[in-house]
Amino acid sequence: MEVKAKCPASCGELLQGWIQGGEKLISYPINWFSEVTLSDKIVAPSTGETKAWRAFHLTCEHFGVPKNERPNVSLQVKSTIPVAKGMASSTADIAATIGATASWLKQPVTDTEIAKLCLQLEPTDSTIFPTLTLFDHLEGITIHSTNWLPKLGVVVLEPLTILETAIFRQESHQKQLLQNEEKLAHGFALFEQAVEQHSISLLGEAATISATCNQTILAKPFFKEILEVIEQLDLPGVNVSHSGTVVGIFYEQQKIDPLEILFELERRYITTFYSRYYFREWTTGGVQISS
Repeated sequence: MEVKAKCPASCGELLQGWIQGGEKLISYPINWFSEVTLSDKIVAPSTGETKAWRAFHLTCEHFGVPKNERPNVSLQVKSTIPVAKGMASSTADIAATIGATASWLKQPVTDTEIAKLCLQLEPTDSTIFPTLTLFDHLEGITIHSTNWLPKLGVVVLEPLTILETAIFRQESHQKQLLQNEEKLAHGFALFEQAVEQHSISLLGEAATISATCNQTILAKPFFKEILEVIEQLDLPGVNVSHSGTVVGIFYEQQKIDPLEILFELERRYITTFYSRYYFREWTTGGVQISS
């Protein structure tokens, strides 16, 4: 028997900060996946040392399976998502493992249950939901799931520098979050309008506001130059990882060749710092199961 499950990465967060009285975020999923395979054909010892194995045992515990009755399986995680960059690589690994384990146990599991289980291991991202979702990533509470996921491309800019989310969160940033609250409230209002109107331009504006606010917390190099590229090419906007190092530049695939964006980035020496870059697309979020 074999069960496969996959979950997408994100390129940072669309919005993150102090929203509606607490810290919340909205991630967006991209077509870059972590795939987890459970198999009883080649059995490896379940050491429990990796996040995926911990997620496996946590899911078994959640469904009341005692240790001596847990499946004797191998667990393989296949992923090229950059680690410690703010791309939800851990969420993808953990959520896919939870989905695969639940499927193996023939137990139904909801997106909200997956979120709660993920949170028992570490703060998580809203890429576990199919569409754009306002999510309390510290309490595991779904605030609001929209019915919209726009069709967009994103240039993912990745520097060599890394930043572990858990380490970043050891320092309190509440003062800066509260200072940005009013600006981010405007950004979130624009996001709500964007969802209602299915407006790419308003969505990009909302994300850019959140990214700009985050410059007071975790500044991204060449941010000013990136904004210049967006203005020159009339692109929807930019987003950042609020607790990582990547930056995303949105573009409408039917309107512009992403190589034009890359040319402008190189012309301004932005790629001297963001030396790795990828052209990706927004995609449906959530855990997908195949056997």
